[in-house]
Amino acid sequence: MKPAVIGTVAIFFAALIYILFSHYISPGLSNSQGSQNDDTADNEEEDAPESFVTLKMIMPGDLSARMGDFVENELNYRLKRDLNMKLELTYIPWSNYQQKLELALSTGEDYDLFWYGAPFVSVYYTKGYIRPLDELLSQYGHDLIKHIPDENFKQNRIDDKLWAIPSQAFTSAGKFSSVMVRQDLLEKVGMSDIKTIADLEQFYQGMQAIDPSYYGYLETDRGHEMLWRELTDRNYSSLDERMLFMVDEDSGELVSYVESEIFKKVAQLRESWVNKGIIDMNLVGNPAAKIDQENAGKLLFRVGAVSRAMENLQTARNADPNARLREYYLAKEKPKYITTPSNEAFMITSASENPERAMMFMNWILHSKENYNFIIYGVEGKDYELENGKIKQLTNDQLMYEWMWRNKDYFIAPASVEDDIIEDMLTNDENSRISKLFGFHFNEASVKNEMAQVMAVYKEKLEPIIFGLASYDQYYEDAIASLKKAGFDIVFAELNKQFTEFQLQH
Repeated sequence: MKPAVIGTVAIFFAALIYILFSHYISPGLSNSQGSQNDDTADNEEEDAPESFVTLKMIMPGDLSARMGDFVENELNYRLKRDLNMKLELTYIPWSNYQQKLELALSTGEDYDLFWYGAPFVSVYYTKGYIRPLDELLSQYGHDLIKHIPDENFKQNRIDDKLWAIPSQAFTSAGKFSSVMVRQDLLEKVGMSDIKTIADLEQFYQGMQAIDPSYYGYLETDRGHEMLWRELTDRNYSSLDERMLFMVDEDSGELVSYVESEIFKKVAQLRESWVNKGIIDMNLVGNPAAKIDQENAGKLLFRVGAVSRAMENLQTARNADPNARLREYYLAKEKPKYITTPSNEAFMITSASENPERAMMFMNWILHSKENYNFIIYGVEGKDYELENGKIKQLTNDQLMYEWMWRNKDYFIAPASVEDDIIEDMLTNDENSRISKLFGFHFNEASVKNEMAQVMAVYKEKLEPIIFGLASYDQYYEDAIASLKKAGFDIVFAELNKQFTEFQLQH
């Protein structure tokens, strides 16, 4: 055979071997070279893994008719094509999400992925419900790394390991320290904005004179931080949603909230609101009833969350087409603090049979603007359309919660939301400060028994006082004595020890 022919044959076989072999190299991995060219990365999908799996995911809320249809058809068609997987969603109503989620996790059910707020990452890490994600993120999370800032990942690191995906990358200063009001009803009583607690009381009284079917209501689980802004000249940030401890942002010291003067002021204010009817006793401690009243358009105000006026607008307009929402900060001159850059956390369970595919799925969402819009808004032309650069939804059915994945690189404002609301949200972090709690996690492992006892007493004896249902003057001394007997001081000492060590390292 001639040398030229031999060379040609050799080149042909070498190319054939490369093509065949390259098909089996790292199937399903993110294309790291693709990230160098945004246009290419946005239009190319990686090779799907060879094995087909069903990814089991837990989400809060209720499955809408369109969401069920979308998952079963359009979404799972795309996921089969791109990731060779099927998504199986289990929805748990908001009213008992934590209870049923923890039951599933504690019994080792074979769910793969679930959502919860960032403060719960350390709780579920301590209980052993979740797995570390560093290797999974490194292998399959290239687009997550590209579109989510490094500081967002740092907040979910414990013992030098990553335990959750901080899915949201957006504004976050002062989250849960504002109040969201029905702006249309506020104007109906002759008011323009909210600046003080007295304004909220006036708003409620004005609406009662017009229509007594409306409720005041401010959540008792997070509303304390909104009230702190006016009730004290100090700047405080809450450690977590359990309302036991807070940090004094001015001094850097941890404070026992339940033993503080500000706790007394909040409890007594709420008690007065119960007496005035602003807090309705039928709604306190009954999340399902509160959700029903909000869905019916009967709540005048609730805790804000930077972008809640945008997120809840469709719900409000389902009940009243003329509804408008707006968020306000009391004591507006006081600084806002960033305690966590993202309050949304997706965790992969210890019992997951498909952890790699769970990470691939999360990465797939941020792989391109097309994927991002698709999973959040659905099918263009069927579920939404673009109108002057904004999203116009064509169905009232909820698909995936946009706020869980909201990303600065892909965000599109809804066409239904006024420009000043969007401006409020986009400029929210201006003149903000980083909290002393930023990046801190309380590892409860050494005091988990005491914490369990403390929380049992807290729910039995402190919560009724916090809710305004039990008199502070009459019941507080017994409640705090019982809390200390349960081991509160031991928990606080361990928390202080860890926080001091954290401060020395930062």
